[in-house]
Amino acid sequence: MRLKFSLVSPALKIIRGLPFHHVPLMAVALALGILCALQWNSQLVRRPLSPAYAPDRNARASLAIQHLEAEQEELKETIGRLREQLDEYQRRAAANKEMLEEISRELTRQKMLAGLLAVKGPGVQVILDDGQAAPVTADPNAYLIHDYDLRDVVNLLWMAGSEAIAINDERIVATTSIYCVGSTIMVNDTRTSPPYLIRAIGDPALQEDLLRNPAYLKEIKRKAELYGLRFEITRMEEMILPAYKGGFPIRYAKPGD
Repeated sequence: MRLKFSLVSPALKIIRGLPFHHVPLMAVALALGILCALQWNSQLVRRPLSPAYAPDRNARASLAIQHLEAEQEELKETIGRLREQLDEYQRRAAANKEMLEEISRELTRQKMLAGLLAVKGPGVQVILDDGQAAPVTADPNAYLIHDYDLRDVVNLLWMAGSEAIAINDERIVATTSIYCVGSTIMVNDTRTSPPYLIRAIGDPALQEDLLRNPAYLKEIKRKAELYGLRFEITRMEEMILPAYKGGFPIRYAKPGD
């Protein structure tokens, strides 16, 4: 008597619940299990024949055994092929996992460079603040920090190899604009007010050297000396810069060919 197996329906329920990319691997494993069960089933039928059997029954039994042996050999070959397929799927799954991990690492790196992730590291902190109260006869603008002062410092920090910059916790990204609206400076379309805290992650020694170099930021240094503008530079062993909070609206740009 052949044993009957009902493996397919429960297995199909399991397969339906798997993620799509696991289905081929599960299908091969399922087929391998069914064939192994069938091979075991065919071996159960091969029991010694009773001497009481009639000759015709013995002949039929002998033919049945030969048929089962042929089926068993075929099942062994099929199982071997399925095992090879299973090994290949496992190798591909491992390769895909490594590839996905590499893609994830590169995506994280690009998001950091784009300003979409908070970052930490060494660097410098620059404080810019308005000067003392201007005399009645003096030009009040000379005593104030302007948008172009912030832009000059940011550009110099980029030139020093800074990897991330923020002004009053507004992360500077490719689309950042720094401009004046009346007496207010806007950064990323966000209203800011003095004192302006500019923090940049990078090589602190190189950053400080460029910031203090007399060839750069001449106007800021002149106003600091003449009108009391605050211009302070501090090296930082570690600081945390927030992620950019805005969006990147794209209306006209499209991927190139």
